[in-house]
Amino acid sequence: MSFALKIVSPGGVILDRAVDFCELPAKSGIEGVLPEHINFISNINKGIVKYKIGEITNEIGVNEGFVEISGNFINILTND
Repeated sequence: MSFALKIVSPGGVILDRAVDFCELPAKSGIEGVLPEHINFISNINKGIVKYKIGEITNEIGVNEGFVEISGNFINILTND
């Protein structure tokens, strides 16, 4: 089962993919997200967002911002 990961900066959409796992730099620490994760909103630190599609792990750098996890959607808004 996968879920939608979208990363948006003031310049536009950086990433919009279906992923199987996501790890993000939340203010409270590294947060791992699988499908059906609880809903929450948090600040994120500047760092690396890791995501898996199948067995392949990818990384993308982000600046500070916010993350919203709702249902099977992760929306990251960064002030890139």
